[in-house]
Formats: sequence, C-alpha cells, structure tokens
Amino acid sequence: MTSDSWSTSQLVEFLAVLSEQRDEDCALRAAVERVLESLDAEVGLLFGRDTVLTVVGLAAVDPQVATLAAAARTGADQVWVDGLGRCRTAVVALDFGEDAVRLLVVRAGADEFVPDEMLLLRGMAWVLHLALRPLRVMVLLGERQRMLEQVARVQRAIANRAPLPEVFDTVTASALDLFGTELAMLYLADQGVLMVASVSTTFDEQHQLTRPMHLRSGIGRAAYSSGELVRTDDYPGSAYANPELVARGAHAAMGAPVRENGAVVGSLVTLSFQPGHHFTDVQEQTLLAFADQVSIALSDAKTLATAQHAIRDAVTGLPNRVLFLDRLEQALARGIPAHVLFLDLDRFKLVNDTRGHCAGDELLRQVGRRLRECLRNDDLLARFGGDEFAVLVDNGGCDDVVLLAKRMLEAVERPYLVAGDEVSINASIGISASHDGDTAGDILRDADTAMYRAKHAGGGRAVLFEKRMHTVLVQRASLEADLRHAVSRDELFLVFQPILHLATGHVDTAEALLRWQHPTRGTIPPDEFIPLAEETGLIVPIGRHVLTAACTQAAGWVAPPDGGPLPAVSVNLSARQLLDPELVRDVRRAVETTGLDPARLILEITESAFVGDAATVIERLRQIRDTGVRLAIDDFGTGYSALSYLRHLPVEILKIDRSFVEGVVAGWQGRAFLNTIVRLSETLSMTAVGEGVETREQLAALQALGCQLGQGFLFARPMDAAEFSRSLAVHRGSAVLAAS
Repeated sequence: MTSDSWSTSQLVEFLAVLSEQRDEDCALRAAVERVLESLDAEVGLLFGRDTVLTVVGLAAVDPQVATLAAAARTGADQVWVDGLGRCRTAVVALDFGEDAVRLLVVRAGADEFVPDEMLLLRGMAWVLHLALRPLRVMVLLGERQRMLEQVARVQRAIANRAPLPEVFDTVTASALDLFGTELAMLYLADQGVLMVASVSTTFDEQHQLTRPMHLRSGIGRAAYSSGELVRTDDYPGSAYANPELVARGAHAAMGAPVRENGAVVGSLVTLSFQPGHHFTDVQEQTLLAFADQVSIALSDAKTLATAQHAIRDAVTGLPNRVLFLDRLEQALARGIPAHVLFLDLDRFKLVNDTRGHCAGDELLRQVGRRLRECLRNDDLLARFGGDEFAVLVDNGGCDDVVLLAKRMLEAVERPYLVAGDEVSINASIGISASHDGDTAGDILRDADTAMYRAKHAGGGRAVLFEKRMHTVLVQRASLEADLRHAVSRDELFLVFQPILHLATGHVDTAEALLRWQHPTRGTIPPDEFIPLAEETGLIVPIGRHVLTAACTQAAGWVAPPDGGPLPAVSVNLSARQLLDPELVRDVRRAVETTGLDPARLILEITESAFVGDAATVIERLRQIRDTGVRLAIDDFGTGYSALSYLRHLPVEILKIDRSFVEGVVAGWQGRAFLNTIVRLSETLSMTAVGEGVETREQLAALQALGCQLGQGFLFARPMDAAEFSRSLAVHRGSAVLAAS
C-alpha cells in the first residue's frame, strides 16, 4: 500500500469517526484520540491563543498542559514530559490567522515526525476543520429550535388575546423550560415601585416563595435601573443576593430589562439553584428575547396614543414612512436642498428565516442604533418596514452625503450578537437629490432605484441615482413580466448534457438544463433569468414545468442498440422549491402522468439547501425518496458541508464541484482532496460524479481515483432534446464520447 492510499484511508476513517459525534466537545476529543493513535503518540492538545480546548494523555488540571501549550506557541520541537522524558512535538493549525486553533502532538523519544506523518497530520487537521462547522451549526440550530418553540408558546398566548396575567405566566413558565432553572420572575413598575407580575417555580406547593409586593433591591431592580442585562454566576456573593433565595440554595441569576415603547418598565429574572451552574452568552441573548416578548405583550394589551401609532415604527421606535414623507415634503415646500439615502439590508431574510422573527427584530433594533450614531442631530432616520431604512439629509452637499453613506455601510457591516450568535450582514444604499419640480414620491422612487442598482451589483455599496437607471429598472420589470408568461408562451425549453460512465463511455444520466428563447431579445442566459425567478418566487411554477417536461422527454427515449438500460434524467431543485409544501405531490404527479420509472428521475440539490429549515428539507427529501425517485447533492464541497447529515440523508449520488476537478491536476493537495471525497462516497455507498471535466488529464485522474461518472465539455456540450434522442438511438453513449 502506498503512503498516499494509506493516508487517504486514514482520513476517510477519521472523517467517519467525527461524523458520529453528537457535539463539538466529543468531536474534538475523538479527533485528538484518533490522531494520537494514528501517529503512535502519547499526548495531544487543541489550543487557541489564550485557551486549551482539549487535552488527551494528561489531566486537564496538570500544570504541564500550560507548559506544553506555551512551548508550542514558541515553536519548540522538543519538550520534557514527566513520565515520558524528552519528547518530539508536531504542531498544525486547523485554520488561518493569529486566533487559529492549533493541534499539538507529543511523542516520546527523539525521532522526528517524518514527512508522510506530517502530511497525514495536516490532512486530519483539515478534515477536523471541515467537520466542525456543520457540527456547530447543528448544535446552534438545536438551541435556536428550543428557543423558537418557547417563543411560539408566548406568541400564541398573545395572538389568542389571553389575559395579560396569563401571558406573563406563560413567559415565566417558558423561561423555566428553556433555561432548565428553578425560578423565574417578572417584575413591572407601578408608579416607580417594582411589583411582581408573575412567578413560576419548580418548587412544590409546600415550599413556594413568599410573594413580595415590591422590590427595592436585587438583580431584578439592577436590570430595571440600568436598562441592561445583569448576570452573576455567584449569586450568594453578589450585590444582588436575596437572603431567602440564598437560604434556599440559589447559585446563579440573570435579569433582563423589559421595555414599553423604548422605556424600561420592568425586568425578567431567572435563577438556578444547581451547584456550579453558569449561564452562557447564548442564554443571555435568549433571556433578552423573552423580555422582548413581554414588551410585545404590553404594547399589544395597552392602548397607545393614536398619533404615536401613526408615526412610529413598532419594532425600532424610529419614525416611520408617514413621518418621513411629511418631513421631506416640508423641506421641498421651503425650497431646502434635500438628499434621501434609501438603505436595504442584504441577507436579512436569512437571519429572519433561520433564527426567528425575535432575532430579526433585535437585529433591526441594533441596526437602527448604529445608523443613528452616524447622523447629525438634524438628520432624520426612519424605518419603512421589512429591512428598509431611509435617511433624510437637509442642506447637505453631495460629497458629504456620499461620505455619510460610507459610514453607514461600515457601521452595518460590523458583526452583531443576536440570540447568542455572531451575525454578519451588509447593506445596499441608493442616494437621490431633490431637483426643481420633484415631489417626495419622485425622490424616494429615485433613491429606491439606485438602491436596487447597488444590490444588483453585489450589495455592500452605495450608488448615486442617474436618470438612465430608471430605464434599466423599467427593462427589468418588463423582463419579469415576460418571464411570468414564458411558460404559457412556450418560450422555455430544455437542453440535455450527458453524464457518462468513465469506464465505458456509456450514458448513465442526462442533466436537464433550462433555457429561455425570448421573442425579441433572443436567448437570455440562465444566470440572468434564474436569479430573477428565485427572487420573485417564479422558480416554483417554472420548476414544476421543468420537472414535467424533463420526465416527458425521458419517457420517450428509445432503448440503446446494445440493449443497455435507458439513461436517467436529472433535474435541479432550488432551495426555494424545497420549501414548497406541494413539491412531493408535484414529483409524484410528474412521474405518474408521464409514465417514467421513478428510478430514472434524479433530483439534484445543493448543500445550501440545509442552511435554512434543515429539518423540513430532510423530511421532504425522505418523502421524495419514498416515491422511488433518486437524489443527488450538486456542487458538493463548496457550500454548507453537511458531513454530519450525509449518513442520514436519502442521497445516492455526490456530484463533486468542478473546482475540485480542475484542481486534481494542479498538485498533490488537489488530488488528495478529490481522493478523500471519492473515498467518502464509497464509504457511504454513494456514486461519485466529477463535474466540469474539460481535459483528458482530468479524465485520466478521475479514472485513476475510481470516480464512477463524469460530466463536462470533454464529453459533450448541452444539446437539444431531439439531438440527444438521436445520439442515444443511433450510437449510445460511446459515440457521444467519441464525438467530443
């Protein structure tokens, strides 16, 4: 066995071990143990710049742990370990930068680590780095799911117009369930006196707390007075300690302010009586989210001034569109030069969909505060709804406004902490200036047009309005209108690109690719109309049409002359389609109405489909697989590398992204990565497909690695349905390969 195949076998086994771990701590320890076993070493550490994450071979409290980490940071290649004597060390980084986590391996004796061992060690570090991200996402998704379930419980009480005390009891009871604590209390101020509004506890009836009528001190008072979250993991020794709670064994506590219309009106407190309990940063954000629910209940249940409702945004407290337009019209009436900056958040919907509306609202509030800090006192910031904000600048020069837009973008792009997670977004800004004869509606329309231009150019930028932009926007609206009718006008059609057996050249599958022949503009590239279809939601009905058309074509293909099986047809599904509740019914209807054998239909999904509602996507895929239809992961290795999902997904095929195929002839590292993916597919009993095969060198490399199938221009370019059918009926796949 060569050292290359030996290393690859070790990496595949290493990956399999990691994919079985339930959380990050278990994965780190299992990784270090397997590394030590593979390299016949005795001690292993995973450490960062200031911390040690995992220790194997020594007790975590052993003083030698810190000594070894310090030696590794200085680059020492030999150390002394009690019981082992003088030892050799090897250090590799899991990622890049000063804060990168590093893996230290310590082996007894004077023998250096040989190059093959270092190659294996670096490969294991790369696989661990690749596996940790989806594992962390899974853990955080579980945390988010638990929070969302409890938040939904509170929201149902609000939506059902439950009495206010019942809503408050739901909040405190949900806090107990979510944090696993023994006591939760809600305090509200009444004429400056903090009163208990709700208490939930796990204590039995004989040991219930004395319910105080007001609170002059304690953690609830501190959160109310400061307007900030307050936390202590040493409750008895803190300034907030309540003698009765200390006597009962309280160990840790958190308190969050409760607001109504921006003003602090109370606090929400939870306490743990478990020895050694420590609250986490995630739990801090969760408590803040629950406090927000109390605020929503207050705002919903109490009568607010009609004028306040009319001119203020309920989520951020900022002026709304009505007040903004009134101020803009006043400026125009006085002849004051005015600029409008229209800001739209990029990727906000992803945060809202994956972390819930409470997290989305908190993010909007944080964005609003940052934007306000960028402005002058006389500038007006408003929220128009959704993820849109607008700024009105009176008497400002164009250069000053552009600099303001730059400061706003920089402020928005700094990371946020939302519900315990670090979230990064950016923004697109459109800028317009007032001219003689303009109405407020004209200026807003122009700013909105420039904003769309900034977003279409990739986002994260500001664009000044130019008159020609309006023409472009009209053209896009026209293209959208045409796309809505493209199916009924029979302008959309399919082309087919074969996927071949690399050993025989026979066609295994044909991927159906969508094209649009516009009656006046000619052929419109897919990268121009597919994103438009995704953005507008038209991808769902268009995808339904593509599915039926592809099945119809495949059902009509004739058997090849050599008597081999008919090829399958593969159809791409977007993430938007996977969230469509009618998808399974559409798939079933397509195969039943066309008479296509379900096993000859392959649906391709990308790894990004798992970033959102992963549980819904997986369940929908299982339902599709139950119909007999096969599933493939497209562009594997470039997106959300859901290695922990692969063992549980009903997927039979991995389509390896073209970037790995291109890199296979660039050097040993590209070949090793591709080899690992092919071996992974074999371990999971999946079929590997190399995408983007364009050279014979790439073909030879894929064949040597044992990749079963390939697709690319080397074999054939996409061809229309009639041409593909003729190639099958006359020559089978070997002729397609020869013709290339």
